[in-house]
Amino acid sequence: ERFVFHSVLHPQVEAMPHHWNKLRVEEALFESSLPFTVLQPTAYMQNILAGWDSIVKQGVYTVPYPVETRLSLVDLEDVAEAAAIVLTEPGHAGATYELAGTEAMTQVEVAEALSRQLGRPVRAEAQPIEAWERRARASGMGDYQIETLIKMFRYYEQYGLGGSPNVLGWLLRRPPTTFAAFVERTARERNVEH
Repeated sequence: ERFVFHSVLHPQVEAMPHHWNKLRVEEALFESSLPFTVLQPTAYMQNILAGWDSIVKQGVYTVPYPVETRLSLVDLEDVAEAAAIVLTEPGHAGATYELAGTEAMTQVEVAEALSRQLGRPVRAEAQPIEAWERRARASGMGDYQIETLIKMFRYYEQYGLGGSPNVLGWLLRRPPTTFAAFVERTARERNVEH
């Protein structure tokens, strides 16, 4: 028996409340008698799917922070595979694993990868946080979630969120899924033609 906690990359950052709150859970695990493993994934590659139609139809990848912002990304399927490994194989009790699938990429680099894989121009475009907030409220998102995400976007703007793919590669015993491979798979699954 073991407890695997899905935390987040850099939970020690107090400026991002949802990251900071996950650190409190990690602390509770440290003080418990449970055999545990902590997984700390970075932002999911799948997050771009919220804007997929705009990317494919208009060639615009929109983010609520500057396009120079550097973020590491990870494929949720790799995170699921890592979770299965630490749940079913011995030797992971007491471990904390940072899970990044890519080096930190600017949003311009993300758009360039989208362009290459989709075979059409895609540009990165910064959206004012106020515009993002209006859309979030219109979609029914609650105040706490909106405020927390805005704090995260502001943190990203200042510092980015970078990690190394080395730990995930070690856990998976293969290189993590690249962003290009993720886009290629997604385009195929969604029948996007080049």
